[in-house]
Amino acid sequence: MVRLLKFALLCSLFSLILFQASAQDEQSVYLKGKQYFSEGNYRFAMDYFRRLAGENQNHIFKEYAAYYYGLSAYRNNDVSNAKAMWLQMDARNLNWPQIREVHYWLAEVYFSEGDYSQGVFFAKKSGLDQSQALMKESLSRMDSLPLLEHLYDQYPNDEIIARIAADRINEQPMSQRNFQLLNELVNRFDLNLAKYGLPEIGQSKMKPTYNVAVLLPFMFEDLSYTLRVERNKFVMELYAGIVRAADTLNSEGLFLKLFPYDTKRSTEITEGILEQPEMKSMDLIIGPLFPGPLTATNDFSFENQINMINPLISNADAIQNNPFSFLFKADTKTQALRAAELAIDSVKNKYAMIFYENNERDSLSAYTYSQRIQEAGFEVLVNAAVVDTTVRQAYDLLTEKYEVGYTEDQVDSIYAIDEERFIKERKSSITKDSIEYYEEFFTIGPDSIGHIYVASSKALFASNFISAMSIRADSTKLIGRGNWKAFPTLTLEEMERLGIYFIDPEYVDYDSEGYIDFRNFYLKNYKSVPSFNSIIGYEMMYYVGTMLKKYGHYFQKGNPDVGFVKGQLLQGTKFNFRNSNQYVPITILSNSRQTVINPKKNGQNQ
Repeated sequence: MVRLLKFALLCSLFSLILFQASAQDEQSVYLKGKQYFSEGNYRFAMDYFRRLAGENQNHIFKEYAAYYYGLSAYRNNDVSNAKAMWLQMDARNLNWPQIREVHYWLAEVYFSEGDYSQGVFFAKKSGLDQSQALMKESLSRMDSLPLLEHLYDQYPNDEIIARIAADRINEQPMSQRNFQLLNELVNRFDLNLAKYGLPEIGQSKMKPTYNVAVLLPFMFEDLSYTLRVERNKFVMELYAGIVRAADTLNSEGLFLKLFPYDTKRSTEITEGILEQPEMKSMDLIIGPLFPGPLTATNDFSFENQINMINPLISNADAIQNNPFSFLFKADTKTQALRAAELAIDSVKNKYAMIFYENNERDSLSAYTYSQRIQEAGFEVLVNAAVVDTTVRQAYDLLTEKYEVGYTEDQVDSIYAIDEERFIKERKSSITKDSIEYYEEFFTIGPDSIGHIYVASSKALFASNFISAMSIRADSTKLIGRGNWKAFPTLTLEEMERLGIYFIDPEYVDYDSEGYIDFRNFYLKNYKSVPSFNSIIGYEMMYYVGTMLKKYGHYFQKGNPDVGFVKGQLLQGTKFNFRNSNQYVPITILSNSRQTVINPKKNGQNQ
């Protein structure tokens, strides 16, 4: 027993001596590396630090050696090794006291490589003052306004990004400035209005009655009997919805006075309307709908600081750099961004294809979508404009197959392993009375594409891509538009089976209590089912009227506070600091019903 105890003591003593010797050796190597580092001999410093920084090392110098290995490599212009070491440290050593220094250097590496998104990510993760200074300096040298806008979307509360983005917008020619975003930046971060050429929106006045001018191309002399008007039916339907909402609000204690004016689609007539003295007493202008009258009214709105809102247009250019001009619908770019967010959040396979109808609206949609998902790490394999005569080529691309031939013995071997394989047979065209065995494979392999985005509202396009997805029968997701569901040539059952996502800004829940009430009123008074124009006219007027009641004639001052506002007939509205609706419903078909997969609650800002 005594001998065993003595042996154990000797072993412990020997281990201690070995440990001390090892620690002294590790310290010696570390100090030698530091010596070479301080002398600027970074290649030799890397050799010494590498010995101590391995994954299997376990000593007090390991993390410091790894850090200085990365720094030595970086200063030796070996950026790839520096980045690799620091990324390893970020993944495994978040509790190391100096990890924020690692994040600083990662930020510098990414900024130097032009990867500003990752640069900002690590600069913010670092939290050091010098990291913030690095971010400011790096972004100030960047010329890409679209990338700054994307960074702002990622970090909407970062003042450094906001100020630099505002400066870049202000450097653009006047006709190209994104005044909608500039207005948001100035208001959210309390920037200098005069510096950015924006008018100061004065105090919002609470009034007993709000005057609302409705400038629409009625093309009719007497608006007393809207049911009798056959021409310009969509305008009359829109106006009927506006009137119904105003009557509803007035019955609830808000007093809206509507002043309808017929623009007749004429710029000259519209200018004459705007010259009438009562127009300067308006608190809101609804419309116009056509370019000439719209430009004239935007000028009037800006000069007189009177809010205007367009119920039907989704082209952001209609705002015409006027901070008093609003779109009630989500603009084309916003719709594409919400679709991209869907893909980023829900599609794991990062390979994508984009097809778009060759027109201005859909080209913008595809470009915006492509930029956003690529920034999130997706790879766009195809980004193609398609017209009616070439949409079949897109179908062929997705469904093209090639054949692999087999002998009879090979077929037997295949079925012995996998009975589910489907091998076809046919008479040989070469050898008489002989059978050929073959199997078909998609040229673009099953499940190799994560999703396909189709920017088109045409039935021909929808039909071809839905048919292609049915033939492929794999996990590829298809993102299309809400109006596809209304095409009589397509079946809802097939769209449900494929799990298609629909970008659906005009989605209406026809089973909701609000819609049923509105429908009953409309049937009783107009002897027809309400169209979407009637619905959006009602929804817009009810939303704006409610905001006028709560926040006064500059209702936009309340937009950031209220966040998302649940709709009466549509899903809802969210402006925040923007001049167009930022909420876009996305729907799927499930159990033979339409389901909104991105619902929001009242007051929600995210």
